[in-house]
Amino acid sequence: MAPEFHSGDEMATRQDNRAADSDTRTRLLKAALTVFSRRDFDAASVRDIVQLAGANVSAVSYHFGGKEGLYLATAEFLADTLLQRMNPMLAQIQSEGAGADPVTAEILLRRLIHGLLDTLLSDGIGDDAAGFVLREQHQPTAAFDILYQRLMLPMQQGFARLVARIDPTLDDTSRRGILITHALIGQVLAFRMARSTVLRRLGQHAFSATDVAQIAAIISDLTHDALQHDNHRKPSV
Repeated sequence: MAPEFHSGDEMATRQDNRAADSDTRTRLLKAALTVFSRRDFDAASVRDIVQLAGANVSAVSYHFGGKEGLYLATAEFLADTLLQRMNPMLAQIQSEGAGADPVTAEILLRRLIHGLLDTLLSDGIGDDAAGFVLREQHQPTAAFDILYQRLMLPMQQGFARLVARIDPTLDDTSRRGILITHALIGQVLAFRMARSTVLRRLGQHAFSATDVAQIAAIISDLTHDALQHDNHRKPSV
């Protein structure tokens, strides 16, 4: 068969079409995240999603095969978006954390806490992310497996490695190590989940960069004190 040749105009048109498809897919995912974060799967309307995305109803079938495929793709999009912003720090923990001394591990942990808070409190995706994740925590679907494997597990493991370096009595894969690590992450999530309460008490409408830094310092100090206490606890009799 003779090779198929395309003119420069034809190739440019194909590239433009691929770019348009990618743009439409991204707009659909962002719109779906907003809609699914506010309504459960059954209540969320495909028509509302495509209207928010500025797309046609047929685009959902074309890109995702239907509403369920869009929902699962939204979970992947959310996990990958959040993890991408945390990956540089998690990569540093992976390379340096395992052999870090307690002081270095605590420095890395403080940076990780600040980074996670900044992503959840200051980033524009935070509102929709919280709603989507909270719904999956309460009523897990197949999307929860995606969120867990791609986002929650890597984050938990990164925190746990540092916690175990700060408190050598802990094993990062042990039951106690996992529970202590989750308690630490819970302090961060509390400011996201109860944001409206905190902001009302502070008399403001949003967290500033200074607020985020102060919250990160408070959580880091509380974590330091808790791990020091755990490290020096008396043996059970």
